Amino acid sequence: MRTPALGVVRPGPLSLIQDGGRRGVLHLGLSSAGAMDGESFAWANRLCGNAGAAPALEIALGGLELEALGTVLVAITGPAAKLTINGQPAATWQGQLLRPGDRLALGPAPRGGYLYLAVQGGLATETAFGSAATVVREGLARHPLATGDRLEVNPVADPPRRFALPAPLRPAFGSDGDSISRLRVIPASPPGALPRALRRRFFDTLYRVGRHRDRMGYRLAGEPLEVPPLALLSEPVVPGTIQLPPDGQPIVLMRDHQTLGGYPRLGTLLSLDRDRLARLAPGDPLRFVPITPGTAQRALRAARRHYLASCPVALDGEPL
Repeated sequence: MRTPALGVVRPGPLSLIQDGGRRGVLHLGLSSAGAMDGESFAWANRLCGNAGAAPALEIALGGLELEALGTVLVAITGPAAKLTINGQPAATWQGQLLRPGDRLALGPAPRGGYLYLAVQGGLATETAFGSAATVVREGLARHPLATGDRLEVNPVADPPRRFALPAPLRPAFGSDGDSISRLRVIPASPPGALPRALRRRFFDTLYRVGRHRDRMGYRLAGEPLEVPPLALLSEPVVPGTIQLPPDGQPIVLMRDHQTLGGYPRLGTLLSLDRDRLARLAPGDPLRFVPITPGTAQRALRAARRHYLASCPVALDGEPL
């Protein structure tokens, strides 16, 4: 039985229900969807004792205010943002117990990254094609949050316990202006009609995150690449595909990507580094580093081991 848990007082400019995304639907013309920053999303759920892909809220621009309709454990992860409960400062990256009538409010989001709010038990919401992930342009699965919405949760048998993730274990957000993010890319294979010199220049170029970025794709800004005239057929694309449009400025496709693309492809961004890209802000510098599929698999396995070995700190000696 579903339990009313949270009422939406202010939805913020863009707050969506997301989960681990849709699989096996690209041939239907549907995007993969899911959380933009999969690592922060998974941690929000883990701090609530949920499976890593349980439905939770993705808050793109902050400004969210919720009222507890019952006793519920929540956790918020993502970049540093002002969190208050009943007007009093509260910490992110740890469990927070809300009782009926409590008000949780998030201030504006920092310049880079997405915020995630998970609830113990996971949000109970409608699904479409096996996922609760919201894709606004496709009408799946639910509209963005609106004032007056009620968010229900799945029932839980265990009493809530609060955990926190120490700061050294949290992912880094944004850039300090000096450091350059190095994002790993599996080069396109076969390379197609793009000259070898152009592909080499792509990996030698310093890029910055452009102003035009959303769940569909991130446009980059750098020294434009000279794109030769090409006649290409549209091909399937996936999250992380790096396309080269005629203006010579690469576009990295993100979770709400289209399913076919006719631009030349430079490669595919490693999913771990797609999360890192989602944490950057306009103007942050980055470079791309070529890797092999084998290196990508080893990096994914190592990241999984690190995630499982990272231990949150218990804030309560006994269940609340």
